[in-house]
Amino acid sequence: MSTDLVGTELTGTETELLAAYDALRALLGADDLAPCAAAGVRAALAHLGVVVSDLGLRFEHLLDDGI
Repeated sequence: MSTDLVGTELTGTETELLAAYDALRALLGADDLAPCAAAGVRAALAHLGVVVSDLGLRFEHLLDDGI
């Protein structure tokens, strides 16, 4: 993805934020994640999800995933 939800080209920082968000989403689905790590990933994803949504990079309902 190289544009936000309204079609504006992403900056380098926005691209990195979105990559971090996607990495956390992928970690959340890992089967071998310790409970304490899973809780930390959910907490980090919740905070980063606000940033990603506010910037209009992605819009997802994290509550649907228990975040």
